[in-house]
Amino acid sequence: MKRIIILLGIFASFITIAHSQNEVDALRYSFLNPGGTARVTAMGGSFGALGADPSVLYFNPAGMGVYKSSDLSFSTGFVITNNYANFLNKESSDFDFNFNINNLSYIGTIPINNNNGLTSINIGFSYNRLNNFNENILIDGNNTYNSMTDWFAARAEGMHYSSLYGNDNFYSNLAWESYLIDQNLPDTMSYISTYDGRYGQNQKQFITRKGNQGEYNFAMSANIMQKVFVGASMGIQSIRFEESKTLQENDEDDIIADFNSFSFKEFLETKGSGINFKLGVLFAPVSWVRIGGSVHTPTFYDLHDNYYTSISSSFQDPNKSHEIDSYYGDYDYELTSPFRANGSLGFIIAKQALVNIDYEYVDYSLARLRGADYGFFDENDNIRSEYKPSHNVKLGLEYRFGPLAFRAGGAYYDSPYTSDHINSKSYNMVYSGGLGLRSDYMYFDVSYSYISGNNLYFMYEGSNATNTSPATEIEMGRSRIVTTLGFKF
Repeated sequence: MKRIIILLGIFASFITIAHSQNEVDALRYSFLNPGGTARVTAMGGSFGALGADPSVLYFNPAGMGVYKSSDLSFSTGFVITNNYANFLNKESSDFDFNFNINNLSYIGTIPINNNNGLTSINIGFSYNRLNNFNENILIDGNNTYNSMTDWFAARAEGMHYSSLYGNDNFYSNLAWESYLIDQNLPDTMSYISTYDGRYGQNQKQFITRKGNQGEYNFAMSANIMQKVFVGASMGIQSIRFEESKTLQENDEDDIIADFNSFSFKEFLETKGSGINFKLGVLFAPVSWVRIGGSVHTPTFYDLHDNYYTSISSSFQDPNKSHEIDSYYGDYDYELTSPFRANGSLGFIIAKQALVNIDYEYVDYSLARLRGADYGFFDENDNIRSEYKPSHNVKLGLEYRFGPLAFRAGGAYYDSPYTSDHINSKSYNMVYSGGLGLRSDYMYFDVSYSYISGNNLYFMYEGSNATNTSPATEIEMGRSRIVTTLGFKF
């Protein structure tokens, strides 16, 4: 008879962190889609060489040196995220909406005008949203190939049932205790699913993600004879991420005798902070051309995870129906994101039109995970083998007609995956536009942007096709409306 094995004492650290902290986490906090003011958002996020906008404190702090007066601004964002999932030719969709602070900033200008050519020094503070994690995903279809119980059985392979609690508490132990897997007798170290090769059950997965990633920048810049602008900043990032995934399997057609359904839930919460530094320069060879470049050091994060799993199974025999939770896990670890290098080219045409092109280089394979009592050797090997350098390009346009400005832009965010990865062709596109109204002392801007992306997702992923779910095609469409109110003094 199956029984719960109660182990006293502290489990080994490699068991504790087995639930999370992997290459997926490293990419989540390294792949950024920054917000900013409505002006920059309307121009596709492209403003690196033009300067004189609070968003440049994140991209190139030298652009702050272009300011000739002090500036205070506040930007809010309203975001609607739609996800469309195709699983085994059945389509499902869900959405999420939220309201947030996109940017908050203050820029102070100190005139110098000394004989050495230093025109002014500017100091600034800004908060800029870097990622919006809020989304809901619904996956639904009938699986005739396998079950998540096959994945549980594969995880338990080679272990006696008495050691599952200690070695795989979050997964196969729950399946064992809820009668979803059994020993493949006479081999007591091998396991089979309760399905035993009979499939056709309905599978549903509900995924809810919440949270954001933002950065507080403290910057200083210098204007040298309106020709050269240099700047530096320190960025302090904050991370708050929460994910809840619930997979349900229902034997609606009575394919399996005695079995009704089961539900498996995974929960993860991550909180933490990080620090980085940025150096930038702008050069104006003539009054209508600006050339810029900046380097962002890696961001050094300290993160803390809380996580647990649970299973609820239903059989016609009520003695076999169970609800069981894993223990609650938590772990402190470090993440170093890759460095970034940016280049920009801007044009000011007849003091009436602006054109800017930004390029960003980031090598996601350089991210690294670290722990005080765990080496992360496999996880960092996966980062090196699955991720690659990426090249992001953004284009922004603005045309001024008196106090009114018309803006448009777009951006391409390259895939972070290597060419042999299943998601090698996944990338993000941004399309945007907006309007602005400006006076000598005040301005108001509004923008709309649409972000599209796609990827293949597996509800469970094992060593081969027999214990890996069929792929789900997920298309994401995110609409973002940003408004900015600013004052110049």
